[in-house]
Amino acid sequence: MPTDIPGPSPSYNYTPGSIISVPDVTDINNASYGVNSFDNRRDLKVGEPVDNEQSLRLLGTSNLEAPPPFSAYNSETKVRGDTQVISHDPHLSEDGAMFCPFSEALYRFLLEQARFPPSFNLSCRGTHDETRTRQVMRQTGDTQSYQTETYSKTVVDFSFVIDLTPMLLAEPFGPPIYVVGDRTAAHRGKTYKEVDAAPSTTPEGRDLEMDRAALGKEFRREATADEKDASRARKDHLTNVGLPPWVHLPSDAPGTQAGVNSDEARWRYQYATHGANQTFHDSDLQIPSQNLRQWADEYCASKKMLKEFTFEKIVHGWNFLELRQQISKTLKANWAHPSNTPTVTFNIESEVVSVRPDNWLSRMLSNRFYKVLLWLFLIYPLITWPYKRYGGGGGGEWRVAGAAYAMAKWVHLEDSILGESVEMYSQRTPMLPSFQLRRTTPKGISRLEGVREGEWFNEWKETIAVFAREKRNNPDPIITPVGPPRSTQGGYRQ
Repeated sequence: MPTDIPGPSPSYNYTPGSIISVPDVTDINNASYGVNSFDNRRDLKVGEPVDNEQSLRLLGTSNLEAPPPFSAYNSETKVRGDTQVISHDPHLSEDGAMFCPFSEALYRFLLEQARFPPSFNLSCRGTHDETRTRQVMRQTGDTQSYQTETYSKTVVDFSFVIDLTPMLLAEPFGPPIYVVGDRTAAHRGKTYKEVDAAPSTTPEGRDLEMDRAALGKEFRREATADEKDASRARKDHLTNVGLPPWVHLPSDAPGTQAGVNSDEARWRYQYATHGANQTFHDSDLQIPSQNLRQWADEYCASKKMLKEFTFEKIVHGWNFLELRQQISKTLKANWAHPSNTPTVTFNIESEVVSVRPDNWLSRMLSNRFYKVLLWLFLIYPLITWPYKRYGGGGGGEWRVAGAAYAMAKWVHLEDSILGESVEMYSQRTPMLPSFQLRRTTPKGISRLEGVREGEWFNEWKETIAVFAREKRNNPDPIITPVGPPRSTQGGYRQ
């Protein structure tokens, strides 16, 4: 039997009767692009109902400037391999003063690309090495002889892929757009990683943060080795346990938490993260110091010949590390070679959108055939790469934003009352399904949307075992489990 792993959700403690600050929804006319909807607040007693329709109307607006009139435009794109969408459309990389006011073309293109979720699948593969013998003829002068020699061959026992794309939750308002934190080491227009934060002190001991505040200037510098390692470790950890980049971890330094691009998304994803057995909080989602449109402005204003804007797509909501371990145990228990370790990987396809300039050199480097030729003739390592790395008008990458897609999340119930318990809400709404998982948050009551990883595993466990036991090799992704439907209750659950 699989191990039962308890999965308590993060708890939120607050006292009934306390004061919670919520957006003021009394004047909807103030909800404009020039007004930050979180600036006007009023005190709300716990237990007072919230007019969520008005709240969402207010919070759905952005504190960004109103976009200019814009007509639909189909950008030129191409797909390379399974992971990358590339565009050399000239309207996406030119200076906004001529072609796209406020970089509206690039901004709208990225929002449009975010509407298309990535393909997501699970790949399982098991191999073992066999020692075999064969007869080899030897020629010595006029004499022929046969000798027996041994050799090693890798045999594939099973190999199959399960399509997890249908498990991604639909986002009626679009997926949340995140922007990296100021102290996260990331490509911000150079060929090396930078941070938008001053070091604590200079070698002489002067406080550079105070200097920055006094001068009112931005401070962008190359990230240190420690900052790069910390940012890489944080990203790897979030990917493994299925947490979005905007959550706050106990080990996070100030400024490493990603910001959420819009007020509406910050409201929807506050207290929404599903992450059992994890320590984090998502109560204070950050406003990015530089939003997506401003990053698009910065990219379009650059005159670099080999610049690139990279927009990433990530998946969260499942503890992939825990799930991978459970799948590996099941494979080994039904495999003829249990001492071997199977390969279990979660793969994201079409996870990167790359925008590049429309010039001959940039297009040539996007073509693998021409790039291989440049390598063969040593043009790329001796000329092109140094120009891209060190030339003032050469290369530069912006990898500062992306979209996040949930496998499971908590959704705020708009008819809930602030301060009531799950039991009180269930008694007040008896017509709603009783099997829904619900919990209490400082906003009210939330229900779980989507399938938890443990429930999915319990449904697919027998299919995984059968494919390993029968040594299946399926090149096409599997969409439905084999056999009769299984209960998702009990067993390994998250």
